[in-house]
Amino acid sequence: MKSVEMAYQELVDGLHSSAAEAEFGRVGQRVAESMGFRYFAYLGFGEADPVLISSYPKRWSEHYFSEGYQDVDPVVAFARSGRSTLQWTREAARQFPLRAQKRLFDDADEFGIRHGVSVAIAGGFNRFAAFTFAVDELNSAHGRMITEANDIVQLIGLAFHAHADAKLGLLSPRNEAVPLTQRERECLTWAARGKTMDATAMIMGVTPRAVKFHLDNARATLGAETLPQAVAIALRSRGIC
Repeated sequence: MKSVEMAYQELVDGLHSSAAEAEFGRVGQRVAESMGFRYFAYLGFGEADPVLISSYPKRWSEHYFSEGYQDVDPVVAFARSGRSTLQWTREAARQFPLRAQKRLFDDADEFGIRHGVSVAIAGGFNRFAAFTFAVDELNSAHGRMITEANDIVQLIGLAFHAHADAKLGLLSPRNEAVPLTQRERECLTWAARGKTMDATAMIMGVTPRAVKFHLDNARATLGAETLPQAVAIALRSRGIC
């Protein structure tokens, strides 16, 4: 199992060069496997039908939507709440109140989808998404990784969403270009490539405080609540590339 930091950087590099849904799927699967997981899934909700990019078996994905499981899935309810990350297990399904929820996990069990961690992603204007890693058997290494590297697991989900939504237009309509200063565009570009504020400051020859100032201004100009959302808007409107 690779270090989470290395997996994250490889993810960002892959996302930056991806342009089609299948390419995003391959990038997601590579990072899942490098971190010891069997599957990954990105499930987004916007104004149209839900969007799923995943390495789940096709039969399971079709069954999931045909049964309307997106309406009772606890992971979807969690993603809508926008609360950080959620660890879930097949055994925990016994505590869910609805029969349909128990049936959802019974059916998922048949496809080897038994344990996982999901990242809630708020997209604004009632748009939201969940990014999930799943396995058939959970081991202590997964538990330690999820606990010790929770922040990076969140970043992986947010980075995937920012690039997929921006380049594929999955949840949001394409916006007209919004005027940004050269410094704001440069800082957002490095953020889109997975660089921290400290790393961006070193590259640009400025202080981390100056980078934060430009990113905060860019976020305000774009009307974004979070930095990943600002990156997504800038990519979608061609403000950065």
